[in-house]
Amino acid sequence: MDRVGVRVDRDVTAFGGEHAIRLSNGEVEVLASTDYGPRILRYAFREHENVFGFVAPAEESYATPYGEAWHPYGGHRLWHAPEHPVRTYIPDNSPVRADIDDEDNSLLLSQGAEKPTGLAKALRVVLSERGSRVVVTHWIRNVGDGPVDLAPWAVSLMAPGGTALLPNPPFAPHPAALLPSARLVTWPYTTLADPRFRFGWGFVRVTQDPTASSPQKIGLLDTHNGWAAYSRGDTLFVKRYPLATPDAPLVDLGCNVELFTNARFLELETLGPVTTLAPGDMVEHVETWELFERMAIPDDDEATGKVLADALDDPRLNRI
Repeated sequence: MDRVGVRVDRDVTAFGGEHAIRLSNGEVEVLASTDYGPRILRYAFREHENVFGFVAPAEESYATPYGEAWHPYGGHRLWHAPEHPVRTYIPDNSPVRADIDDEDNSLLLSQGAEKPTGLAKALRVVLSERGSRVVVTHWIRNVGDGPVDLAPWAVSLMAPGGTALLPNPPFAPHPAALLPSARLVTWPYTTLADPRFRFGWGFVRVTQDPTASSPQKIGLLDTHNGWAAYSRGDTLFVKRYPLATPDAPLVDLGCNVELFTNARFLELETLGPVTTLAPGDMVEHVETWELFERMAIPDDDEATGKVLADALDDPRLNRI
């Protein structure tokens, strides 16, 4: 029996025609594919637009040496970093196992081990009985014969036309503050003059523009805030993640949150520290998601801070 407050529908057809499982509590719903993945395809207020994007397999694919193509599909997925042109794009086109635990509202999505790496991925999804909160626990287990160095990498492919927000560290005046407080990392194809970037006093904003064809990516070391957001219309998506320490062993020159965008979508990504997984070991990475409706984000950083301060229970934002 479904736990009071959360309904589980096991035989749902998703918007791409795939089989799926839906968790809903009357306010929001989460939809996960069982035909491939593990992937969470939809997160939305009931009867509202999906905050995640979807790219049909016929629209985009990457050739691989594994006998089939890798597809972005969309929604939320689990990768392992650092990115590699072959190892990262191991196809996840096969059906996944889906287990429901009615005791804690959880959906466990798991796949068999990737043959080239010996790594097995799983997502555990818990929807609160009320409100929009979802806790997503990411697991990667080494079932191979030797140790593997990796960082868990959680990637949310967002619907087009929105703007990602990353809060800057708390302000402190010069000369009271003499040491650095953040790190910005770029990729060889990154152009900081691109108009999709906006580096404000309070926030870094990256807009998804369907007319801008060139890909862009930045990464940051977040040791202060532990959240990133995506604003689209009057809906705000927020993901919370573990803070990093300045000396943490991180990939990509020391990033734990990254943004990638092109003409089709924007990806909001978080990463855990680098871990050496011995055979049989497992690494965990947790994100907590929330949705806010009727919360259009102003262009002005000071006004944005006031809007977000109460919603995110962070009074520091009022002082941006």
